[in-house]
Amino acid sequence: MKKTFLYRLLGLGSIPKQLLSTLEQEGIVVSDEGMGGRFITRHVDGPGKRYRHRSEGFSGCLVVTRKRVICYTYRKCQINISVEDPKVVNLYVDIPKEETLCLSFESSIFREGWDGLIEFRFNTNKAHQFHEALIKIGAQQGTALDACSSRQ
Repeated sequence: MKKTFLYRLLGLGSIPKQLLSTLEQEGIVVSDEGMGGRFITRHVDGPGKRYRHRSEGFSGCLVVTRKRVICYTYRKCQINISVEDPKVVNLYVDIPKEETLCLSFESSIFREGWDGLIEFRFNTNKAHQFHEALIKIGAQQGTALDACSSRQ
């Protein structure tokens, strides 16, 4: 996949240099950086935040190691979870179309005082590799939205 303009110009969406050696020591299973994507929220309430439906583009990176899953959009850490954390089963992974990876979750499980669905859509030619690695560590197939709909 073509890397984003902001990645090529400013390095936004790259794996942080100070973290790279640690991730390599943990054993990188699959990684990609400079990916374009969308950050989507549905009915999210948090401290000082309230989004009914919000969608914004980003340039980011996603890394799965033998010890954790980490995601940055621009230079902000969005996901950093150990593969041994029992909450990892609350991550949902899907490939809605070729070269698109969807990673979603209910925010209340990962952030105190938050509620609502958060979804990251990554444009990457490694979508199937990420999907396989995330399923292997315990993430569930599908989307958090589908899971919430089926419970109601």
